[in-house]
Amino acid sequence: MKDPLFKQKKMLHPKLIDKALKLKNIDETHKKEESQLPNRNRKINKLKRLINMIDDENVGLCQGYLTQMKVLIYHNKASLFDERSEKYHPKELLDDVDFRMKIMQFDYDRYLYDDFTPEDFLDYLIFEKTQRHASFIKSYDARVLLPDAENCGFSGIAYEVKIDGIRECYVTFKGTEADMDYTENSRSKRLEKFLLEGYKDWNYNVNAILVGKSEENDQLVVARKFMSYLNEHLKENCLVYGLGHSLGGHFVQTLQLTDDYFKAGYTLNSAPVNLKQVQQIKPDLFDETTWKKLFELTNQKTVTNILNREIKRLLPREYPEIINQSFEQDLTQVFYEIPYTIWVGQKLEYNLNNWKYPFKQHLASYLSEEEIHSYQHFFEQLFVYLQDSNTSTQLMRSTLGFLGARVKILQADIDKPITSQFFYDYSNYIYESGIFLDRPQEITEDLNTSQLTMWKSSRREWPFLKSLNMDMLDLSVYFHIISGVKYFLNKKPNKIE
Repeated sequence: MKDPLFKQKKMLHPKLIDKALKLKNIDETHKKEESQLPNRNRKINKLKRLINMIDDENVGLCQGYLTQMKVLIYHNKASLFDERSEKYHPKELLDDVDFRMKIMQFDYDRYLYDDFTPEDFLDYLIFEKTQRHASFIKSYDARVLLPDAENCGFSGIAYEVKIDGIRECYVTFKGTEADMDYTENSRSKRLEKFLLEGYKDWNYNVNAILVGKSEENDQLVVARKFMSYLNEHLKENCLVYGLGHSLGGHFVQTLQLTDDYFKAGYTLNSAPVNLKQVQQIKPDLFDETTWKKLFELTNQKTVTNILNREIKRLLPREYPEIINQSFEQDLTQVFYEIPYTIWVGQKLEYNLNNWKYPFKQHLASYLSEEEIHSYQHFFEQLFVYLQDSNTSTQLMRSTLGFLGARVKILQADIDKPITSQFFYDYSNYIYESGIFLDRPQEITEDLNTSQLTMWKSSRREWPFLKSLNMDMLDLSVYFHIISGVKYFLNKKPNKIE
C-alpha cells in the first residue's frame, strides 16, 4: 500500500483485493468430505479418485484468478519482472506446452478475463513464457470481423505479435464445448446461449464431419474467410501458426490440407478431416483417379499402419509441421473410424498404461459396416429433425420427440433378427466402453405384447438401461477437454505412422 502506484491508480488495489478474495473463498469452501469412491485397490478406482482430487482443488479457476492478478501487476509495474538477455526465437511460444494449452483455453475462459482485453492477457502470457516483452500485439476475433461466424457457430481468435523483431500470428480455433457466459446475469439466458451454441457445433460435427454433407460446410467456409482476411491484413513476413482443440483441430488440419495456411500447427484431441467435405470445398485438390482411390481406402476401415501409409502417399505432401496430440481413448477418436476420415500431419497418442479406462474407440471391433452407417444415419436424421429449433426449449422438446419416435420404431421391429442384432451390438459396444454397468442380454421377447408405457416397457425388457454409469460419462468428458487431458500428456506418446 505504500507504493505510490496505488495512489496514482486508485482502482488497482481494490481489483487485486477482489481477485484475492475470490481465491480465498475457493479455499474456504473447499470440499472437506472424503470421496465416496470404492476402497478396493483397483486401477479404475484410483483413476476416479485422482481426477476427483484434481477437480476438488479447482485448479483451473484458481489459476485464472491468480493470472488476473499477475496481469494487473505486469501492466501496472512491469519493472517487477526480470527480462532475460537472450533474444526471442521463432516458434518458441508454439513449442511451449503450457503456452499452447493456455492460449487455446482462453477462448473457453473469456468470462474470467472480462476486465481485460485479449491483448492484455497475451502480453503477460508471452512474458511469462519467454521473459521477453512483446512490442506489438493485436487480436482478430472472427465473430467481430465476420457476421456469418456467430450465425453458424464458428469461433476463432488470431493474435498477431512482434517480439524482438520477429512477427508471428497464433490462430486459435475453438472446439465444440460451448462455454457458459457468466457475464450474462440471467440464468435462463445463459443456458439458452449455452445450448444453442452447442447445437450449432454439433450440427456441424455430425453433418460435415460424421456424414460429410455439402450443405453443412458453413463453419469451414467461414474459417477459410477468416484466414483470407488474416492473409490480407497481417504484416509482411509474419509466421502464421494454427492451434485447435477438438472441432478446432479439425479446422487446423483441414485448412492445411486445402490451402497450406500455416507455417506450423498444433491440435489437441482433434476431430478428423472428412475427405467428402474436402472434395466439396476444393474439388481440384486431387484428380479424379486420386479421389476415387482415397475414397476406396477410407470407405470402410480399421485403422492400420499400412492403410495410413497408403493414404499419406496420395496426399500432396506429408505435412510434418502439423502435430496432432490426443488421448488414445478420447471420444473424438471414434470419428476416425467413420468412413472417409483421415488426419493430416503427425499423430501422437497418449495412453493410460497405469490406469484402467474402458472406453473403446475402435468401432469396427464391435460394429459391422452396416451398423456404422446406421450410426451415422441416426445422427443425421436427428439434426434434420432439429433444424427448425430456434430456442433451447424447442431443442430439448424436439430431441425427446425424436428419441421417443425411434424407440417406438425399435419396439415395433425388435422381433426382426436384424433389428435385434443391431440393438444388441450397439448396446454391447456401450457396455464394453463402460457406459453401462450391466451387460446387455440378447432380446428374447417381443415388446409388442407389453401393455406398459414406452419407457417403462423399455426398461423392463432391457434392464441394463438403468445401469448408466455417470462416472464413465464424466471421465469421457474430462479426458477430452483441455483442462482435463493436459495432466496426462507427460508420458512418451505412441507415434502413429
